[in-house]
Amino acid sequence: MDSRFAVVMHEALHCIRKERMMDEPNPTILVADSDEDSRYLLRSLLELKGFRVLEANNGQEAIDTSVSRRPDLLLIQLKLPVVSGFTAIRRIRKHEELRAVPIIAISFNNPTSNRNLALAAGCNAHIENPVEFDLLDALVDQLLPGDRLPLASVLIQ
Repeated sequence: MDSRFAVVMHEALHCIRKERMMDEPNPTILVADSDEDSRYLLRSLLELKGFRVLEANNGQEAIDTSVSRRPDLLLIQLKLPVVSGFTAIRRIRKHEELRAVPIIAISFNNPTSNRNLALAAGCNAHIENPVEFDLLDALVDQLLPGDRLPLASVLIQ
């Protein structure tokens, strides 16, 4: 009897989530990373959680896409070609309509220095590459509150 109740409850929650998703558009996240495989992996995981995902492979594309599409959150690698991630973040923050958009920086080496520089440039959070998906999941949920399943439960289903 208990397991049946749990299944019914899960189905009820699933229906509630579906209704909310139909009423409200899913948040959009811009993933700016020069590595195509990294972008693909991040995109796949974020889409599993119900996000719409935009991509940029360099800093200038990140700026242009942010200005034209106004994503709800930005995930920016700091070492980007054309325009660095640091510069892209500073330029994005100069746009009034993008000042409140949460930005998570991703860096490869020297995490303490990069973290401080990223926060000074205007980031809300910083994570290291390789990305720990549980940490990314927690940061995204913190910066974009909403009714979404944890990444672990999405991957198990």
